[in-house]
Amino acid sequence: MAESSGMVVLEWESHYYAVAIRVGAAIALLAILAAFLLLPKEFEVKPYKLRRTVEVVMEALPPELEKFAEPPRVERPQMPVAAESDAEVEAQTIETTTFSEIVKRPEETEIPVVPFWKVEVKPKPVSIPTPVYPELARQAGIEGETVVKALVGIDGSVIDAKILKSSGNQPLDAAARKAAMKAKFTPAKQRDKPVRVWVSMPYRFMLH
Repeated sequence: MAESSGMVVLEWESHYYAVAIRVGAAIALLAILAAFLLLPKEFEVKPYKLRRTVEVVMEALPPELEKFAEPPRVERPQMPVAAESDAEVEAQTIETTTFSEIVKRPEETEIPVVPFWKVEVKPKPVSIPTPVYPELARQAGIEGETVVKALVGIDGSVIDAKILKSSGNQPLDAAARKAAMKAKFTPAKQRDKPVRVWVSMPYRFMLH
């Protein structure tokens, strides 16, 4: 009995659900038809009107600004016209313009710097100037040894010098570096090509 009553309830709910869907669809269609029939098809748009009038007040420019009121006129370039003869062309030749030629300098980074122990043909000293003993250090009886790290270029000249080991006295180091910059070596080569290489140059300052 319980099963039969449950089946009756399910059949009644499914029947009610179907009827409700049909009734809802019908009401929706009627509402759409009523909207098409009753609502106006055209809307009239009225322009916006100001509630009050706008007054424009014109003020005269001061005398200082009157001359800037009108921009200066720019003359347009004339259209080119073909010359009637060669004489006219020669008379209207443009003056020659002189300018300095721009030459791109080769970058120094193109020449490699090879370590001294790795270079095949090592540089040999040709001229090693003796540094000038600083007078203040001489009078003070200061002695010492400075080691300079010099960069030998592809022509054998020193292009850079740095203090590798200081003597403890700045004038002695400066004199050693100045002398190292004037030194001359044979060019170093790697695979038959000139290269740059760092060399160490010791300078000993001793008083006799």
